[in-house]
Amino acid sequence: MTGELVTALGEARRWNARVTGLVAVAEKRGLARKQGYPSTTEWLMALSGEPAAACRSKVAVASALEEMPATREAFAAGALPESRVKVLAQAQALCPDQFAQDEAALVAQVAAASPKQVPRVLAEWKRNTDPVGAEAEAERLFGQRALHLCEDWSGMLRLSGLLDPESGGVVQAAIRSLAEPANLDPQDTRTPAQRQADALAEIARRYLDGTPGMGSSRPHLSVTVPWDTLQQAHGLVDIEVGPIPAETARRLACDANVSRIIVDKDGVPVSAGQARRTVPPPLRRALDLRDGHCTHPGCDIPARWCDAHHIVHWAHGGRTELANLHLLCRLHHRTAHNHQPYPRRE
Repeated sequence: MTGELVTALGEARRWNARVTGLVAVAEKRGLARKQGYPSTTEWLMALSGEPAAACRSKVAVASALEEMPATREAFAAGALPESRVKVLAQAQALCPDQFAQDEAALVAQVAAASPKQVPRVLAEWKRNTDPVGAEAEAERLFGQRALHLCEDWSGMLRLSGLLDPESGGVVQAAIRSLAEPANLDPQDTRTPAQRQADALAEIARRYLDGTPGMGSSRPHLSVTVPWDTLQQAHGLVDIEVGPIPAETARRLACDANVSRIIVDKDGVPVSAGQARRTVPPPLRRALDLRDGHCTHPGCDIPARWCDAHHIVHWAHGGRTELANLHLLCRLHHRTAHNHQPYPRRE
């Protein structure tokens, strides 16, 4: 099976190279305009059904390969996928004369490198060939950084964007530092993508917890919960970015600033009590000293990154005292609320 797949991948690369070569010929002969198309990209879109970006990239690679004989030969032989041909074409555009001298060696390096190593190989060549140009390229990439956050129709928050290599490396390292150790836990059934999403949220929480003037004195999330919803843990509760389950609100209320607000029959607030910490600081310090880390079996996440979990929730009369509290990291705190029966005090 593996050998058959490797063979098929090689054939696909060779066919891709063949298509790219034909596109280059069509571009050179002006075939698209002769057939009434405004550009080779438009012509290729009509023939292939591929989107404009893919066709534009194919035409650009085809044109670049005209000046890259060693790359063209390796591509035709199936030794290079198109993604690596593209990065070689970018290098060629940066400094054509030097690339012509170094092409054979670069092609060999790029063909042998792992996917993660390819950008480094080309970056090193750029730095050695044209330090000024490499610096300008770095500035250009930095200028393209962007992050977009938008809520979709279901209330999920969608993230998309680009980070410059330096910032991207920092963010990637931070997420991996939390996501990768979880791979070693056989009881952790989350997918890699879910681990990374949880890691990003945890990094944000830890920042808010530890930043002067932002931590527990400033709410990370404001939730207004009707008292009966908090007791029964049924239904949904609205927050700024969308609805959350009532059980999630109960989990947040385990260790949070809680204010009592009385509203009239129309929902208009008529009285508000002072915000109080569910687990006051002295009790939290005692809890941290007693437990030391998350109390879920096998989990050793430090106390400073854990929540104080009420064994019997205070909404059911559970007392906020050491005997009714234990530390849980946020993953296992969520598990405790969503998957374990809740003891209730009559």
